[in-house]
Amino acid sequence: MNEILLETLGALTALIVLWTLYSSAIRYKVERQPGSRFLILGFALIFMSLAIDVTDNFPNLSKYVVIGDTPVQAFIEKGLGSLLGLIFLAFGFQRWLPAVLELALAKQNIKKLNNRLEQLVDERTKELSDVNKQLRLEINEREKTQVQLDKQMLQDPLTELPNRYALLEYLEHERLRNPYKDRYQAVFLIDLDQFKAVNDSMGHAFGDKVLKAISNRLAFNHRTEDFLGRLGGDEFVLVLSDLEGTAQEAALQTYNNATTMHKLICEPLKVEDQQINLTASIGITVFNYHSMHSSEDILRQADIALYHSKDKGQGLFSFFQPEMQRKAQIRVEQANELLEAIKRKELYLQYQPQVNQSGQLIGVEALLRWQHPVKGNQDPQHFISLAEDIGVIDKLGRYILRLACQQCCDLASFDFPNDKLKIAVNISPTHFLQDDFVEQIEKIINEYPLGNIQLVLEITEEVTIGDIDDLVNKMNTLNKLNIQFSLDDFGTGYSSLTYLKKLPIDSVKIDRSFIHELPDNNEDASIVTAILTMTRSLGINVIAEGIENDVQYRFLDKLQCQYYQGYYFGKPESVHTLIENNHFVDQRKLKSPKSSDTALT
Repeated sequence: MNEILLETLGALTALIVLWTLYSSAIRYKVERQPGSRFLILGFALIFMSLAIDVTDNFPNLSKYVVIGDTPVQAFIEKGLGSLLGLIFLAFGFQRWLPAVLELALAKQNIKKLNNRLEQLVDERTKELSDVNKQLRLEINEREKTQVQLDKQMLQDPLTELPNRYALLEYLEHERLRNPYKDRYQAVFLIDLDQFKAVNDSMGHAFGDKVLKAISNRLAFNHRTEDFLGRLGGDEFVLVLSDLEGTAQEAALQTYNNATTMHKLICEPLKVEDQQINLTASIGITVFNYHSMHSSEDILRQADIALYHSKDKGQGLFSFFQPEMQRKAQIRVEQANELLEAIKRKELYLQYQPQVNQSGQLIGVEALLRWQHPVKGNQDPQHFISLAEDIGVIDKLGRYILRLACQQCCDLASFDFPNDKLKIAVNISPTHFLQDDFVEQIEKIINEYPLGNIQLVLEITEEVTIGDIDDLVNKMNTLNKLNIQFSLDDFGTGYSSLTYLKKLPIDSVKIDRSFIHELPDNNEDASIVTAILTMTRSLGINVIAEGIENDVQYRFLDKLQCQYYQGYYFGKPESVHTLIENNHFVDQRKLKSPKSSDTALT
């Protein structure tokens, strides 16, 4: 009984294994694994052998099983089936087990790889998290930087007031906000007068403190709804918004504000225990947004009014008028004509004689003239001022110097009193104060053999407001190049005796405004007498310019003025005309006013 049970269990086990392998082969395609078919066939043969053993115990089942007729045949069939089954199983396991082991190893490797991948993912996630944090910090820093840049773009760094870009944005915003309103606005352009003198005398750091103090004063005294800004340098802007009433009433409000503004700026200002007194020129335009003017047009109108105000003097304000714009356009046209005149060499020089007390010619002053091809001779004061405004005065100065040296080479072979003829050339303060001015002069004089020509640079008192030590060094360097200096328009500026003592000046020229009414004007006579007495004690020569008659000459001669210049002694002429009129031949003497009733012309 136990044998039957064991045989039955063996047959069932083989059947279960066989079914499992077969169903797996069908469902999971296990037959693709090496040796799987041998295993299925081996278990099938073993199952058949075990099934035959079971049927031997049940005669009724023998008919369902094909076996031999004799016991020997039956044994051979069962033994052969079992043997073949075992052989197939051996071949199957020989091939299947390595594949299973390889698969297990592959799974193990995959698991390791998955663990490594998870580790790398965790590391990468951490890195990305760190990068994300860093990126957020950089974004925050960039946002802060952008805010700072926006602030710098729209704010003046010194006074922290809005700048020109902010002003244009404000005007455009107001235009969009009030496209159909009838209310008027006003723009004030405020320019501090002579602020360069503060920077030059006290230093730029002190000047910055003055600007901050002025901006604080303006900020404290304007309405919160108005716009206050700094356009740069010493120029501020104020926009009065929503002025009520008609155009005349708005203009009256603006006038009252301008008066108050002017008084506010003129009040003494204390900076670093020093009291500063300032004035300002103000240009004003009143407008509303019904007009088709752009923001730039509005600022241009205020700027034109400011120029008109400064042209009238200091400490004044002007309202924009349409005729001002026409004058500004004319000035632009004149500026272009001047630039073209320099290119076409329409500018030329005439020379006015300078004489000593004996009437001897000791020098000439080179005077610039402009022969316009259509308008004729132009006023020198006008176009020289224009050259300063458009920033070509240094170019014009080099042109005059080079032309004077070139033309005066024709005089290098003549004999003159004191062995040399002085050629005086006016130099603007702007040109003289340039860093490379000495190099410019040296280059020019090296181009021309001047011989017995003495070049004299006439400078005005404005050059003394800068660094006095630097000025002295520059003048001493030019002295070594055989250049002399004359202080022009003396008495009209703000030079002090200290400057006269320090500067290597050879002569001063008494301004013609003190000569014109001599000897009848007692004040002018006193000033001239004081200048002659002072310069004599300092060993500085004096040239009185603007002498037009014998009375003026004799008055100055009694005061022992050394040199003279004016129409009484000779009008400005070209070098060739002076040579043709025998001004530079033989004795080279002009007729002395003492011995002749007629003046040389």
